[in-house]
Amino acid sequence: MTGAIKLLPKGIQSFQKIRGNYIYVDKTKQIYDIISQGSYYFLSRPRRFGKSLLISTLKELFSGNKELFKGLWIEQSDYDWCTYTVIQLNLSALATTSGQALYNDLVWKIEEIARSYSIDVNQAPSLQTKFTSLVEQLAKINKIVILVDEYDYPIINNIAKSDVALECRNILRDFFGVIKDLDAHIHFVFITGVSKFSKTSIFSGLNNLEDITLYPQADTLLGYTFEEVSTYFNFYIKKIAVQKKKTSVEILSELKHWYNGYQFSEEQQHKIYNPYSVLLFLGSGRFLNYWFETGTPSFLLNLIKNKQFSVTQLDFIELGFNELGTIEIEDIPIATLLFQTGYLTIKSYNSETENYKLGFPNFEVESSFLKHLLKLFSRVDLSTINEFSVKLKKSLEHNNVDLFCRLLQTFFADIPSGIQIPHLEKYYQTILFILAKVLNLSVNVEVMTNIGRIDMTIETLTHIFIFEFKVQGSAQEALQQIEEKNYHQKYLMNNKEIVLVGVKFDMKKRNLYEWLIKEVIQ
Repeated sequence: MTGAIKLLPKGIQSFQKIRGNYIYVDKTKQIYDIISQGSYYFLSRPRRFGKSLLISTLKELFSGNKELFKGLWIEQSDYDWCTYTVIQLNLSALATTSGQALYNDLVWKIEEIARSYSIDVNQAPSLQTKFTSLVEQLAKINKIVILVDEYDYPIINNIAKSDVALECRNILRDFFGVIKDLDAHIHFVFITGVSKFSKTSIFSGLNNLEDITLYPQADTLLGYTFEEVSTYFNFYIKKIAVQKKKTSVEILSELKHWYNGYQFSEEQQHKIYNPYSVLLFLGSGRFLNYWFETGTPSFLLNLIKNKQFSVTQLDFIELGFNELGTIEIEDIPIATLLFQTGYLTIKSYNSETENYKLGFPNFEVESSFLKHLLKLFSRVDLSTINEFSVKLKKSLEHNNVDLFCRLLQTFFADIPSGIQIPHLEKYYQTILFILAKVLNLSVNVEVMTNIGRIDMTIETLTHIFIFEFKVQGSAQEALQQIEEKNYHQKYLMNNKEIVLVGVKFDMKKRNLYEWLIKEVIQ
C-alpha cells in the first residue's frame, strides 16, 4: 500500500483521529443541512452505525476546529465557524449495574467536566443542580452545545432486568429534565440512542426536541450509500476482487447482498449499508456476520419466545409512524424493538394506509437472526443447524420430499424432550418456517384460499410444495384435505411442479410420524 492510500477506519469513533490517515466518508453536507435548520435534535439508529463518530464530528465542528474539515464539503460552505463550549456525554461509558451506580457516575462526569474548565460545582447538592450550575457558569464564556451519545444505554443494557431499567430511566428523567430550563444558555442539543423511551423526559420535557429518526434529511446521515462505498473504498474493493479472481462489480454485488438494505424514511432514495460490517469485510475480504456477532440479542430473542411473538409473521409486519417510535419498559412491543435495534428495517411505505412494511435489511441480519431463533426454539446448536440446512435445501431442490421429511425427523430428534411446547402443531409449523427461511426459500404459512387455509407452502425455483400438518388426524387425512379443498388451484398458473405433502406429528414421540406425497398432474 502506498502512502497515498488511506486506512480503513475500523472501530474509530474520533473525528480528529479519523482525519489523520483514515478514510472519512464526507457527511458534512448532511450535517450542515441539519444544524442550519434547528437547534434541538434526537436521532435513533442501531448500534455500531456511526452515532459516536457523528457526535465527535459535531464536537469538533462546534469547537471551531476548522482545520480538521479541510477538503470536506463544509469547508467551502457559508458555515460561520463560531466557537461554542461543548458538553459531551457518552452514557455507554457509565456504570449501569443499578440506578445508584448510574447516578454516581453522572455526578462524577459532571464534576470532571467542571474541573476541566476550572469550574466548581461541588456546592450544588444534587445531580440536577450540578448540571445546571455547570451550564450556567460555562455559558458566561460561550453559549453551550450539549451532545449526548447512547442516552438510552443504561436502559437497554438492563432491559431484561426491568427493576434496574426503571431505576435508570428515572435517573435519566430527572437529569435531562433540567435542560428545558437552560434554553437561554444553549445554542444546540443533539441526542442519540437506539430506542425512544418516552418517559425519560427527553421527549416529554424537551418539547422543542425534534426527532429526526424517520426524516428524509437524516436518512443518509449515518451508514454508507452504494455511491459512497464504491467511491471511497474503491482501492480495497479492487484489491479484494483481484484476490478472489472476480470483478469489482461482482464484489459490490455480494457486498450489497450481505450488508446493504437499511431504510430510515418513506422517501429514502438510497438503501444504506451497515458501516461496521462493510469496514470489517474490506479489511478481511471475508463475508461474515460481523455486526450481528458483536451483540447477539439474547434479551430480544427471549422476549420473542416469552411473549409468544408470532415468528411466522415476520414477513408481514406493518406499523404506523408512531408505532415505529416510542417504546416503554413496562410493555415492550416486539416489532418496534426489532426495528429500532436494526433487525428489521423499512421495506416500503403505503401512503394510503400510512403504514410502513418492515422486513430484514440484508442477508447478514436475516440468516443470523433466524439461526439464533431456531437455536432458541429447538436448543439445537448452530453447527448442527448449518449442517442440516445444506442437506434440507438440496433435498427440496431435487424434489426429494421423502428425504426432506426423514431429515426433519433426525433434526426434531435432536430437540431436548424438556422443552415446554404449549401448542405442538404451531410449534412445528414455526420450526419449519424458520428452517425454510434459513434455507433462503420462499415460505408462507396460513395461506388463505377461497375455501380454506393452507398450513404452509415452500417454493423453490422449480417446485411448489403444499404442506398440511395433523396432530390429531393422519397423514392420509392431511393429504385428503389438500385435495378436497383444491389448495393447489391457487398455484396452477405459476408454471412450476406442484407437490402435495400430508404430514402427521406424533405427540408422544414429539416428531414426524408419517407423511404422504402426491404430485399434481397438470
